[in-house]
Parts: sequence; structure tokens; C-alpha cells
Amino acid sequence: MVRVVVAEDHALVRQGIGMLLQSAGDFELVAETAKGSDVELLVQFHKPDLLLLDLALSDSSGIEVARRVRRVAPNVRILVVTGNVYPGSVANAFGAGVNGFVLKHEQGAELLDAIRTVMDGRRYISPQVAKGLDSSANKRPNAQGLPQTLTQREQQIVRMIARGGTNQEIADALHISVLTARKHRQNVMLKLGLHNGAEIAAYAMQAGLMEAPDVGSNL
Repeated sequence: MVRVVVAEDHALVRQGIGMLLQSAGDFELVAETAKGSDVELLVQFHKPDLLLLDLALSDSSGIEVARRVRRVAPNVRILVVTGNVYPGSVANAFGAGVNGFVLKHEQGAELLDAIRTVMDGRRYISPQVAKGLDSSANKRPNAQGLPQTLTQREQQIVRMIARGGTNQEIADALHISVLTARKHRQNVMLKLGLHNGAEIAAYAMQAGLMEAPDVGSNL
């Protein structure tokens, strides 16, 4: 019986994964959480064989969680189950010690195949993830050196983070909720493969983003 911990910030997704594991018959869901801050302790306490990990948890980056887990539980298998795939996040996730990468919207059979592959000691990248990586590799950056997938709103977020803006300040400036601002921050960091405000500031300077003002923003 494979013991599993699930770290996923959407309750419905956690429930769906739990039902899938139960129906498969050879898995035991020993713990689940929506918070990255809980994962390390859950892994140490329950000693699972497998961690199913979302990259955009409610309070932290899944990549940082993977690094912390790998330090305290070097033998646990880590399979990323996430909603979006960006080349930077895939490379950084594998660099943090994960064993596989699969998308949430894929079929349950795909997830079970991914689980069995990583539990067999092999690396797994789902066909949809591999296709996305191939597509990104064939794209050239635009004249400013920005990824073509970075939207105008995401460029705003990058500038605000680079200037030291908090989630609350970003929310106030863009007239959105703090939760939405936090999600924007997480998505930008995943898309660019960056981990903190200092790295975003360096990226913004290199890409020339700091020169562009944000309309309606005091940041």
C-alpha cells in the first residue's frame, strides 16, 4: 500500500484525488492540506511514500515546499499536480527534487500512470506538459526580452513587486482582492521561474520594465 500526502489548495481537487486513490485500491491517503507551511510536518509525521504537490498553494510556492521536503525526507517521491505549466516552473521544480509533473485537467488514468511511474523510480512528464515545453522552446522572446506569454496585467504585477509592493498594496492599486493579488504574484513567479521579490526586481531591471509607469498606481 502506497502512503500518500496531498498538498492542494482547492478542496474539490483534493476530494477528487482522494476518491481516485481510493478507487485504485493500492493507495492510502494519510493526510491532506491546502497550506505549504503544513507539508513538511505532515511528511515528517506520516512518513508517506508519495507527496502529490500543487505548485500554487495558498500560502507558499510549491517549489520551495519541495525543497524543504527533500531535505527532511530524501526518499519520498514528489509528483507535481498543477493547473498551469511554464518552462521556468518545470525546470525549477525538477531542480528542487520533484520526480514528475502532471496537469490537473488530465484524466485520472494519467495521474495513476504518473504515480506508478515515479513510484517505480522513474521520472514522469505528462504528454501535455512535454508538448507545452516544446511549444515554448520554439518561441522567441520579443524585443524587450519578455516572454510572449507575459500579459499586460502580469507586467504590471512584476513592476509592483519589483518596487516592493505588498499583496495589499497591489490589490489596492489594481482594485482587486488580496487573494487575487496573491494568485497573480504566484502565477508570475511560476511563469518566470523566479522565487522572491529580489529575483523579480532583477528580472524587471534587465527586461526594462522598471521604466514603464503603472497607470493608477502609486507604487
